[in-house]
Amino acid sequence: TTLREKEEAVVSTQSTGAPLPDTLISESYVGSFSVFHKKMEGTLDKLVKQNDDYAGKMTGGIKHMYSKYGSIFKELGELFDTGPLNNSKPVNVALMSTGRCYQEISEVYENQPRYDAHVMCESVREYQGMLGAVPDMLHVHKGAAQKVKDYTQREGEKDAEEEQNVLQRYSTISAAVMSEINHFHSERTIDFNIMMRGFLQSQIEFHKNIAQKLEHALSQYPAPETLE
Repeated sequence: TTLREKEEAVVSTQSTGAPLPDTLISESYVGSFSVFHKKMEGTLDKLVKQNDDYAGKMTGGIKHMYSKYGSIFKELGELFDTGPLNNSKPVNVALMSTGRCYQEISEVYENQPRYDAHVMCESVREYQGMLGAVPDMLHVHKGAAQKVKDYTQREGEKDAEEEQNVLQRYSTISAAVMSEINHFHSERTIDFNIMMRGFLQSQIEFHKNIAQKLEHALSQYPAPETLE
């Protein structure tokens, strides 16, 4: 819904005799949203950068670290397998299994950002786009408020009808802007709840998947007392 559509709806409502919004309340409410808007923009910028950093590490450094661990464990198992077999065979096989496990984990890390960070960034960027349109809305409200101040401070005799039109215009715009702000906050609450639930569910599945792989790798090693 555009601000113009909101404005037309408010005009229709006010034509029925509904009270106009208080000027001081309106300016305070819109002013508070202006501060909120700037802070939200800054925080979302931080969140996008953090997600980019997270994705870069998951697909880069962390993935390579697990991959190197996997290669080393596998190499160690293969090396041990060239020695006397006696009772070391189960450990050698387990080491090679652990190597494969860590290779798999490296792939899990590489793929994970598409299920959490990238999904979150899509939602965040959508809100960054919405916030980008806010200054225009606030500019319209500020312009209407300034016209009221200019008119009321104007010296000389004032036309009652003109004064009523200026105040009516400001009140109409204020009501439309306040309605838009309320709608934004309502949608924001719903959308960020969905976003965070999805992000955390993905994180839980991610860590469960890794834990299961590690538990399987651990289960391949014989109990210490069986090797004595």
